[in-house]
Amino acid sequence: MRKHTGKFGSRSLAFKEMRNINLPWRSVLHLGRRAEYRKGHHVHVNLALHFLDRGSVRLTHWSLDGVEKILWYIEEGCLFGEVPCFDPLPAENLFVCAKHCVIYIFSRECVDNIARTRPDLLINLLQSMACKMRHMAHHASALYLDTALVRLCKFLAHRLEPGSDPPLARIDLSQREISCLLGMNRISLYRILRQQEENGMLGPVEGNKITILKPDEFFRLAECQSR
Repeated sequence: MRKHTGKFGSRSLAFKEMRNINLPWRSVLHLGRRAEYRKGHHVHVNLALHFLDRGSVRLTHWSLDGVEKILWYIEEGCLFGEVPCFDPLPAENLFVCAKHCVIYIFSRECVDNIARTRPDLLINLLQSMACKMRHMAHHASALYLDTALVRLCKFLAHRLEPGSDPPLARIDLSQREISCLLGMNRISLYRILRQQEENGMLGPVEGNKITILKPDEFFRLAECQSR
């Protein structure tokens, strides 16, 4: 049986949480404007850069017929709103607080000043944007090329508790949010979970936890490259 170390292979970044990728920006939080928002608040990000100090924010898109598509989740220690900050065109996506959030807001003028005086933060910003572009590419590939089961395994693999034996995935999202993120409906997600519980690969959903009962089979699926 494969030993679980808590680190998932880097071949797929699909459905991976983004957390603490902009930690150096904590050194300039005093230059930003602090704001607190409740869960469900829509964060307007035009011409400003935002740093998530606490909480969770999801980037979501609504179709013309009212269907929501969650693109990714951003956790604490990350910047967001880079595109509307540097591109004045109207934003088509929404940033929504998935939890109570504490956010620091940097105006475009403030960002320009930081870029001149702190080139290390500019480099960090560019690195994190490259990371997000790669993340989005993996996400899109998985949605179009992976089976629903493979998508679910990739999602769970990025949420395993380090050192858990057997591997245990902790999920802080509702089944509606998970199904929306993975590009399926709630009924399909429920069926897959029940099928894999009957097949013995996954244990039953207990609160916000799922136990991986057949790790070798699970990781084989989770590490499938999109084709």
